[in-house]
Amino acid sequence: MKHLFFPQIVRTENYRAKACGDFYAYASYSEVIHADCQNRCVYCDVTLEENGHEGFALDHFRPQEHFPDLKNNPNNLVLSCGKCNRNKSSHWPVGTSTTATHDGAVGFIDPFRCDRHQYFQVELAGTLYPLQGPSTYLIVLLGLNRASRVLVRKHRILHAKINTLISMAEESIDCALSLLEAGQEIDSALQALSSAKAAIASIKEIRNEIHPI
Repeated sequence: MKHLFFPQIVRTENYRAKACGDFYAYASYSEVIHADCQNRCVYCDVTLEENGHEGFALDHFRPQEHFPDLKNNPNNLVLSCGKCNRNKSSHWPVGTSTTATHDGAVGFIDPFRCDRHQYFQVELAGTLYPLQGPSTYLIVLLGLNRASRVLVRKHRILHAKINTLISMAEESIDCALSLLEAGQEIDSALQALSSAKAAIASIKEIRNEIHPI
């Protein structure tokens, strides 16, 4: 399931800057930061599409209230959904005298430097389970297990299951057609069709779980 959540993200190597070397106003980096973050909130992992294309913001990873010199530095910008952005606000519990982003218990995980799968495990029900460090702090502070985000994760898992079952059904049908066209192994062809039918039945069950009738 790891491929469904928290992809590894990489920053653009050289963000554009003025001739004097200063950066432009931070809002001008919106498009490139969206691309760098793969159009996902770096905190709850919801995609722009899953969020209805609304409410995404450029977040100052190190809050500009505490790090005014980083206000326009795109290397300090990440993409955040509106709710995570508001919940994070200007929180920065480790202070400004260290380059660390957390102290092992509280603080933030730099999504460009850390593998977030080492901090969070996604349960089948869609909830995030804390694995180490500040993950518990982040789940509580940012509300990462709020109902809307749990539902998004659960639906991703269910849709992935549907895609797998569709592939299985298609392979079984192709196998059955090949056998029937060859005019042999009728029992094997019927067994393949039975497998396809079972996969389709499972798809219907999952679909009803996503959209109850």
